[in-house]
Amino acid sequence: MLDDKKDDIFLSRWINGELSEEELRDFQSHPEYEHYVKIMAGADALRLKDYDLEEELLVIKSKSGSKKSRNVIKLWPYMAVAASIALIIGLFIFSQNESFSTNYGEKLVVLLPDGSEMILNAKSKASFDKGNWKNTRLVELEGEAFFKVKKGSEFTVSTDNGDVSVLGTQFNVQSHNSFFEVNCYEGKVQVINQKNKEILTAGIAYRNIEETPEKWIFARKKPSWVTNTSSFRSVPLKYVFKELEEQYNIQINTTNINTNTIYTGTFPNNDIEVALKTVFSTLGIEYSLTPDGKTVVLEK
Repeated sequence: MLDDKKDDIFLSRWINGELSEEELRDFQSHPEYEHYVKIMAGADALRLKDYDLEEELLVIKSKSGSKKSRNVIKLWPYMAVAASIALIIGLFIFSQNESFSTNYGEKLVVLLPDGSEMILNAKSKASFDKGNWKNTRLVELEGEAFFKVKKGSEFTVSTDNGDVSVLGTQFNVQSHNSFFEVNCYEGKVQVINQKNKEILTAGIAYRNIEETPEKWIFARKKPSWVTNTSSFRSVPLKYVFKELEEQYNIQINTTNINTNTIYTGTFPNNDIEVALKTVFSTLGIEYSLTPDGKTVVLEK
């Protein structure tokens, strides 16, 4: 994006055709140039015909009648056009939505506008409004992410299962369907969902699985998935299978399996053979991988 302090002057010069050839070439190579062109194309469609003030005055003077008339030159349509152009450009400048997502087995480090850090786990999505970041440090999350938040105004992670708010801390949020878990690694976080409000300090975790809340103490300094190991503490097996699928881009056929069986354990995120053996040998389940390596078939 352009320098915030120079946006208005620069855009005004561009609209009026006052940029030098070098400035225009640089601007045309900017990744957001096409967006501005579209904005101006829409503004052109709103323009009215040129207003000839002298001609209008002559028309007014030529009119006669028994009553004195007070003719008003209606400038509001032209002012409306100018306001519309300003509104369109203003919305574009101040609403800059940034979105990030990860694929199977991927992790992504994102530096937020204030220097805070967000690390997305596999098959996760996050977005925030860069233009309004100074006023509202808000990230919308679907999936799992680890945050290292710089001290400042309130920082909020919003999910379908609840919101997590902090001032400056390190914490992990996981939100999938009816699974919601928050681990606080440093500082203090506030967790709010429809039925609960919890304050977590360092070493405290909160989880809500299918509307059943719980809290516990842990000793890790950061989430294990950051270093390529997925860890589970007393969770239904279906969430373990979901993590396997997201890390390795596979499908697990669970027709003959009770996916509500509770599981505690780990598996590596960088070796599928070890991961499958670790999980299924622990459960005493026989398994096989289809020739294309995409489907795991389980047999009790």
